[in-house]
Amino acid sequence: MPIYKGINIQESLAGIIRFMHGVEDYREGLGKLQSSWDVLVLLGQLTGAAAEMSGTREAFQALTGDLLTHLGEETRRKAVSDLRAKAQISIDILVRNLFERTADIGFLSADDDVQNFLEGNDGQRATLEARFQEYVKKYSVYSDIILFDARGHVRARLIADKLERSKHAVLDTVRSTSGSYVEYFGEADFLPSGEQLVYAYRVQSKSGEFLGTLALVFRLENEMQGVFANLLSVEDCTLLATMTQEGMVVATSSSIQLPVGTQLPENIIEANGDVVRFAGREFLAMTCSPHGYQGYSGPGWRSVGLIPLEYAFERINTTLLGNLEPDVLSAVMSHPTLFSDSLRQIPLQAERIQEDLNRSVWNGSVRQVEVGQGNAGFAKTLLWEISNTGRKTQAVFEESIGNLHQTVVAALLQQSTSQAAFAIDVMDRNLYERANDSRWWALNATFRRVLSGTVSAEDQRLCNEILSYINGLYTVYDSLILFDRQGVVVGVSKSDKANLLGTRLSGNWVERTLALSDTQGYMVSDFVPSQLYGNKETYIYAAAVQHPEDRAVVGGIGVVFDSQPQFSAMLHDALPVDQTDHPVKDAFALFLHRDGTIVSSADDRFKVGAKFPLEASLRHLSKGSRQSSILEYAGRYYALGVAVSAGYREYKTSDGHEDDVLALCAFPLGEAGAKGHAVKKSAASNSEARTRRLGTVGERVEIATFYVGKQWLGIPAVNVVEAIDITGITPAFGGNNPLVAGVKMYRGSLISVLHLQRLLVPDAPVTESSRQIIVLRTNDKVCFGLLVDELGEIPEVLKEEIQPMTMVANQANVLTVGVVQGLALEEGRHSTLSVLATDRLCCRLGCECKVNSVIASHH
Repeated sequence: MPIYKGINIQESLAGIIRFMHGVEDYREGLGKLQSSWDVLVLLGQLTGAAAEMSGTREAFQALTGDLLTHLGEETRRKAVSDLRAKAQISIDILVRNLFERTADIGFLSADDDVQNFLEGNDGQRATLEARFQEYVKKYSVYSDIILFDARGHVRARLIADKLERSKHAVLDTVRSTSGSYVEYFGEADFLPSGEQLVYAYRVQSKSGEFLGTLALVFRLENEMQGVFANLLSVEDCTLLATMTQEGMVVATSSSIQLPVGTQLPENIIEANGDVVRFAGREFLAMTCSPHGYQGYSGPGWRSVGLIPLEYAFERINTTLLGNLEPDVLSAVMSHPTLFSDSLRQIPLQAERIQEDLNRSVWNGSVRQVEVGQGNAGFAKTLLWEISNTGRKTQAVFEESIGNLHQTVVAALLQQSTSQAAFAIDVMDRNLYERANDSRWWALNATFRRVLSGTVSAEDQRLCNEILSYINGLYTVYDSLILFDRQGVVVGVSKSDKANLLGTRLSGNWVERTLALSDTQGYMVSDFVPSQLYGNKETYIYAAAVQHPEDRAVVGGIGVVFDSQPQFSAMLHDALPVDQTDHPVKDAFALFLHRDGTIVSSADDRFKVGAKFPLEASLRHLSKGSRQSSILEYAGRYYALGVAVSAGYREYKTSDGHEDDVLALCAFPLGEAGAKGHAVKKSAASNSEARTRRLGTVGERVEIATFYVGKQWLGIPAVNVVEAIDITGITPAFGGNNPLVAGVKMYRGSLISVLHLQRLLVPDAPVTESSRQIIVLRTNDKVCFGLLVDELGEIPEVLKEEIQPMTMVANQANVLTVGVVQGLALEEGRHSTLSVLATDRLCCRLGCECKVNSVIASHH
């Protein structure tokens, strides 16, 4: 196992733990305390007190290695998870976008105007190029459209160019392919220098004759700049890139640090959260393959994320937790589902080590009273300094794990917000395509001709055929509906919708569509149940069809979005995943309107149309904003991320359409009200915070103190043998005495262990915090043990300062015989010490031993 600055660590952390500044801070703090332990051990050799540590130094040293390993592993896991999320989202968004391109080329290559032009029925090149301009107005993801004839001559083009003929192999591929599109990335003689992403397909006559090739040039750089900008803030040092299977960069978030055309080495191509050396720097690297969309996985590309090691483990912004209720945050952070059992055991182990140390110091102080050594004062001071150093060490453990808890919860909140942002971005991009489709298909020459005159049976058959062809390419639609200027259906894409033919459509979206005046306009229905979608909720996107000559509106086309499976798939892809890349159990994601109405759900618990209890601050988030919170829902806590629709390109940003849908992603944090083990907070107090002596002269008595609940109690130290732990205590055989907690083997004999709480208050409930046994002696003979919660200090006080309980001093059943006031204690503790008499404890229990009480003899 590697050793880092004297600490054993896991192999996976070697070489990177030095970059984890938060872990390093705690290592340095614990290292200083370890030096204090070394000094104390040396001093202990001079006084005989070294044995009182009982291996505490070694125990804390071993636990320090466990702690730093866990801190390092969680820090690395958070960094890798964050890097993976960014890389995965970047490639998944691109693949979804390119899926739409595979449908576009299939439809546009079958466009009537394109076919007619190549057949020579319409020789006006300017007219066709104007149509290309119209297309790009709607589908702004393309930089160029090129039409070749069968011999490779350029017949029409969006961007003016001197090229007359291409001999590129992609044209031959288009002619011979059996697929529905050709996807090509590389250089081409018909494009500017550099590699380009092209979608191409053949243009055929109605009889199937090859007429030529249509090519769409995708704006890859422009598209990926937007994707990367959404994923990386200005301060983010992460590098994101899209690469080929061979590792060549085709798109990048930084043209300076990782330029297009860079050939990445094998260790980056196959990276899975590994540390790699590249361009003279060390990076944390992650490569992700696309999840695919409806069977399409893109051009075979992958994404890569790189972040320099010096920035990879920066502390997360825990201000995400600033608005959370402390009780909620405490319950969430202590829940066992978030953290491994071994990690949760560390503060418990530290607590037990400190308990053992406190008991050893307490016992050492008791023995100093008995032995009466000349250096007893120094020995007691050393013992308390040992205990104080233990408390400081335990406090570092508590603080570090507390901060780790906050970091993990904050990371989950950040992850939920990122996943919500991914979901709403995918929705906006998808619906952008729906707005484009409806407007473009409204320009179909056949639709315009048919709707401008009397619709014959043959016209209707032809319209149905075209609509069916389109719907086959664009599977995101439930159906496509063509209607005339009165709203009467004249064409449908599916045979099961034939009953709609000749019927009049209802809904204000129909009237608004027929009122549109230009080819860039479109309408969207409200998200409400529609007869066109089996009375289920959906959006219908629609555009007006204009007369081919005077542009008068002659009808419209409506595309019925298949909202249930499409939105559900988007949300399913946005769910947080576990280490096996499967959705986290009980996580959920939703699309909502601002009033909380559910638009879609990836979980059967949430029904479309129902209301989700979204808090007011989230309902009023501004457009494009994000926020996180912790949600209590149905008895569970969730890390909740919410993102509001920001639009995509022109859609919802400059086209006049307003629809502020919210995406919500929730990561389960555990049962509400469930609590993990509450570790007692240690007080890293110094010697000045200890109980002080009262008086300066006179006879003194040392009181061995302890706590039962918040009561501070004490017994003269001469009547105490020692404190022991509760390990090995067993129920008393055949006994039903409520005062008896059990029996324990002690120095070869069984002693009874009594509930001090019930001795003080009959029938009082016994808490689980009672973890110490104080063994008492009478006349140098072990008598019994008292079960208490926690050990206190052993102060010296003047006998005269022990104020007698005059009202009850003569009542043998009252255990408290005096009080000491004015002792300085930790905040939250009583400052009054109640002194118990051992002889009265014996009398209460029927013990026949005679006790020479130092308190009784004084009074």
